[in-house]
Amino acid sequence: MNIKHIVILIIIAIGIGAIVATYGDSSTTVNFEQAAKNPDKSYHVKTTLVKDREIEYDPQVDPEKFVFYGQDDAGNIRRVICLKEKPFDFERAEEIKVIGHVSGEDEFIATDFQTKCPSKY
Repeated sequence: MNIKHIVILIIIAIGIGAIVATYGDSSTTVNFEQAAKNPDKSYHVKTTLVKDREIEYDPQVDPEKFVFYGQDDAGNIRRVICLKEKPFDFERAEEIKVIGHVSGEDEFIATDFQTKCPSKY
């Protein structure tokens, strides 16, 4: 084998290793109850905003933290603590996918989130 073939095989092996490592770290979409069974692992939870509960956000105290109550697809409601800035028009989101872990009895610590806003069309 010449050097060119060896280099190509090494690059392919590194690529396969990177794909396997990324796949192993990917989170799973679950509900709050399933996430509570393994609080050390990060999960994606699809939620909707519970509109009759207050959103806690004080940018003067901590602009990188806000709290809301989310309801998952199974009907479970949890207090969600987001460790990011509250987006404008957050209250209008149709769906909120929170990424994080369960903490305590009724809290979910979200290190990231994605909102699905209502369509204009």
